[in-house]
Amino acid sequence: TVGSLLREQARIRASAIAVECADKSWTYEDFNNRVNRLANFLVSRGLSHGERIAILSENRSEYMELEFAAAKLGVIVAALNWRLTGQEQSYCISLTSPRIGFLSPRFSNALQEIDHGIEEIIVFGDMYESLLSKARNVEPEEEVNPEDALVILYTSGTTGQPKGAVVSHRAFLARLSVFCSDYGMTRADTFVAWAPMFHMASTDLSIGMLLIGGKVIQVDGFDVERLIEIISCERLGWFVLMPGVIESLIARLKARPVIPKGILMVGAMADLVPRHQIADITRLLCSPYLNSFGSTETGIPPC
Repeated sequence: TVGSLLREQARIRASAIAVECADKSWTYEDFNNRVNRLANFLVSRGLSHGERIAILSENRSEYMELEFAAAKLGVIVAALNWRLTGQEQSYCISLTSPRIGFLSPRFSNALQEIDHGIEEIIVFGDMYESLLSKARNVEPEEEVNPEDALVILYTSGTTGQPKGAVVSHRAFLARLSVFCSDYGMTRADTFVAWAPMFHMASTDLSIGMLLIGGKVIQVDGFDVERLIEIISCERLGWFVLMPGVIESLIARLKARPVIPKGILMVGAMADLVPRHQIADITRLLCSPYLNSFGSTETGIPPC
């Protein structure tokens, strides 16, 4: 399962960097310790196998701590989309009935205007760190099955209300195996998660990379200068580029070229991108374009 694989990576790769975010980084040992503390906090609140918790946050390391803590307990994380309206948000929450909600300070007021029904709200920062510091740092004893659900991602709702797509432990491993076997990704590759974590593009490989011992860098949105810095000093696996952001990155790279340390593949959904942009970005980043397709429910493997 996802939780047991993190525990194993923390054992054999304790001092390797697991997660970077803004000005801080965590080794596998430190990250696993924080995950254990969070998991035991959830147990102290009475969370049990199969129950749901929710998160509404920009990309940050705590997002991944919550997902892995849930993984060790058989608890399910509902990844709320901060782009939704209040009515849509209320609907998504009602679908999953989470008992505890985790919010970043940026969205700490977002739920006040809707009747969410969540029993307890925890805000990342001092409140969150205080709870972790008081929790036990031991591996949880809950038995988790590969078929257990881990994350609920919400679809776009283009034909109606968003649907809650349930992704199991086994499904995350299947999605990861495609990137390793079909595309050649290894633990030597870093994954940079700039796309929202409520989307499969970031959640799939943020979880997946830690399962094989690689590094994940969490970035708060499409920060061009931060991404350029990462490109120049990190060997990347899949560098996700949505069609809507490629043009601005091309403009920055043409104005001030950089030498990538190495990128296994770039892009997504090539048939939505003009050919000249594909030519430009692959030349500027010295990397082939990945014409990827998938869905929130299934990920990339069926395609």
